[in-house]
Amino acid sequence: MIERDIGRLADESLRLCFRQAELAALMATAVQYACLDLYLEGYRTLATTLSVASDQRARTRRLIRRGVPPAEAARALHLV
Repeated sequence: MIERDIGRLADESLRLCFRQAELAALMATAVQYACLDLYLEGYRTLATTLSVASDQRARTRRLIRRGVPPAEAARALHLV
């Protein structure tokens, strides 16, 4: 009876060890995904900022081509 209990406890401890290793691997994967998301969010923000700046420059150029003075064209875009 004692041998059976010892065997059962050894099996349980082995399963617990495997479960802890599995959870550690899952946690490491989750941390990697979180870090990747933060890393990519910076690039997404930068791309959006550059796109907005490029769009503003293009609109300013169009206004200037239509005869609006450059200072007023730039000011008009900031008001909108």
